Amino acid sequence: MSTLIQTYIQYTLEHNKRPENVYLFSKAAGIEEKTFYDSFASLEALEDEIFLQWFQEVKQDITQSELYSSYASREKMLSIFFGWIEKIKANRTFVKFMFDKHLKPLPNYPRFLKKMKEEFIRLSQEIVQTGIDKQEVTDRKYVSDKYGEALWVNMLFVTGFWLKDQSTAFEKTDEAIERSVNLAFDLMGRSPLDSMIDFGKFLFQNR
Repeated sequence: MSTLIQTYIQYTLEHNKRPENVYLFSKAAGIEEKTFYDSFASLEALEDEIFLQWFQEVKQDITQSELYSSYASREKMLSIFFGWIEKIKANRTFVKFMFDKHLKPLPNYPRFLKKMKEEFIRLSQEIVQTGIDKQEVTDRKYVSDKYGEALWVNMLFVTGFWLKDQSTAFEKTDEAIERSVNLAFDLMGRSPLDSMIDFGKFLFQNR
């Protein structure tokens, strides 16, 4: 599977376009068409798998580190964002090609990120729930279970920002990650609005 993925990336970069069909790609990869279908149902499924695998590698590297369990929820999410950008640096031209061809205006997302999105939101909600349990994140009725979706939009924003970033060592992207993730967790934390709502409930119950 990994060989097919590398061949697909190479083909796309060398031809500056996606293969027109499975037959042509299989021919370029030196395999029979049937062999391709043993691993993927379509070229779109292969593209989906590329980004899913990259994210799963980031997730594994970070969540299995000795320090991860000691991180606050905010630090865990920052690690995921920084890890993701570091992972895709090695394939920036391919990532840019895919996003330029398929990215729709936010909050939509490219179809080739479907599986990655699902994996990201699952991990984000785990991190958020840990934050709620530790009182680092405020549990808001009808809202808390959407935090993962909001963080996904943030991930799309950061990835798009990085693809346009011309700063040395992508230092502006590092700043964008810090600012956007910190803002997200500030908004998810307890705010004066929460205090106002609590006080309003108190007044209503004791009128």
